[in-house]
Amino acid sequence: MAVILLALGSRGDVQPMAVLAGELTRRGQAARVVATSDFAGLAAGCGADFVSIAADSREAVAMTHARFGRQLFSHPLGQAWLLRRWLALIAEPVADACLESIGPGDVVLSGILTRGVGLALAEARGARLVTVLHTGQVPTRYAESHFAFDHFRGRATYDLRGARLSWRIASGLGAPAAYLARAKLGLPRLAAGATAGAADAFPVIVAASPLVVPPAHDWPKNVVSTGYPTPRQESFAPDAELAAFLDAGPEPVYVGFGSLGASGAHDNLAPVIEAARLSGRRIVTPAVGGAAAGSIDRRVHVIDSVPHDWLLPRMAAVIHHGGAGTTWAGLLSGRPSVAVPFGVDQPYQAHRLHGLGVGPEPIPVQRLSGTSLARLIAQATSGSYDERAAEVGRVARAEDGTEATIAALTRWGYL
Repeated sequence: MAVILLALGSRGDVQPMAVLAGELTRRGQAARVVATSDFAGLAAGCGADFVSIAADSREAVAMTHARFGRQLFSHPLGQAWLLRRWLALIAEPVADACLESIGPGDVVLSGILTRGVGLALAEARGARLVTVLHTGQVPTRYAESHFAFDHFRGRATYDLRGARLSWRIASGLGAPAAYLARAKLGLPRLAAGATAGAADAFPVIVAASPLVVPPAHDWPKNVVSTGYPTPRQESFAPDAELAAFLDAGPEPVYVGFGSLGASGAHDNLAPVIEAARLSGRRIVTPAVGGAAAGSIDRRVHVIDSVPHDWLLPRMAAVIHHGGAGTTWAGLLSGRPSVAVPFGVDQPYQAHRLHGLGVGPEPIPVQRLSGTSLARLIAQATSGSYDERAAEVGRVARAEDGTEATIAALTRWGYL
């Protein structure tokens, strides 16, 4: 019996699964991650075996640069359409990689996008399916526990129906690969929207901190909150130029917008440079728009790959896109944290950070400019959020999402 972790999506979808796979491997359990080919190095860095899907997640980002791509990506429905389109284009390699990797009786930990494929393998090969989420997607009446919180109206029946509809839509986004998998396995095609109901018979893990996704009282009994699987801390030594920049003045502010930044949220450094000038604060920011690592301005230093667990505690504040992984890294740092979200679950995480009191009110990416970013920097570094951020950081660092997730699998007899 092996544990197969299906991680289709961006880095935020793959990294926590790779962390789990690496830890299971260290404990002597056969485990491997199935993800697009561009994440092979990430999995290896976590000590996880890797099965490559013959596709690249960066192709999804490239779609936002096609005709009307930016316009579509600026709206939630357009984002869903682009994601479904990408999933349709890679359906066959996804189905093939999953069918080749999963044998009879294997445990399948699946993200939401491969839930239908996992269900097909549970039916045909007796695989034991577990859906793994990193944000609040389980249907509930409680807005604070659901990523579509801003669509809730305080009417229990209406809100729950809307959350259930969102669940069915999310569970069906990977339908093209699921259709192919079922055909290859000789299974009848499921009716549209039926994946969620059938897969709900299996356990669901909300692998997000209760600080970020408060467990809801009306979650089904087979839903468990375990916390975010955090990468192991590794020794890291910065290059001489970054070390010199950090030592040359007061703590800088981190400004970065994740692996989807090239989709339009943060594809050039002009607003960052302007914000540094207007705020008078030094900034560390990831390389985008073809920029090379190094100091490009006396107040702005560009980095390539620097571990968040090393970098963020050295910052005065953290400004980011609100992805699940970066949100958690920001909380762990104990520094004020605020998001500039641009879609999917990011507005929810941004809202939760403000609700926790660790940072100012977020602004949507559509309002991002040098001026608005400078204002956000000034608010985050005002000192108003330092004490609360440090307090939440201590609580966050006491969690162990990896251990709690493995414990849940063990209780269910899956390990």
